[in-house]
Amino acid sequence: MWFFKRKKKENKIQEDLNEKEKQENLNHSENKQKESTKMTEKSKSKGTRISAKEDVKATNAKKSSTKAKKDSEETVVNDENKQSQSEKKAVYRVIFNKELKVWNIKKDGAKRIIDSRSTKEEALKRVKELSENKEANFVVYKKDGKFQKK
Repeated sequence: MWFFKRKKKENKIQEDLNEKEKQENLNHSENKQKESTKMTEKSKSKGTRISAKEDVKATNAKKSSTKAKKDSEETVVNDENKQSQSEKKAVYRVIFNKELKVWNIKKDGAKRIIDSRSTKEEALKRVKELSENKEANFVVYKKDGKFQKK
């Protein structure tokens, strides 16, 4: 068991490092953007022209800052998706096993089979019971593996 605890700690540390790097990149890109806008404002107020190199630096700084903002927005969206996935209803699947010639009932994301029945009608009855108890949806497949109905 100690091995799993150590692995969890290592994963948590790695996640923290990734978050810090993202924050540093975001701060760095914002600083670059501020500097580039200051340079352009100074040149405008003086009435001088900006050189091509300075112009390229300014546009690159803007691009990197927008990219960093998008990354941070994506992490927020991913967190929201994780929460919504946990709130989503479970989905049961009725699939025919050709080797054993039985109908298997399986929950999405699970490795194990919940139940096996010899006929499709029995499997459908069992899935309906499960879905009513846990307020879940179910999907039925034909013998050849094609989608039949929800």
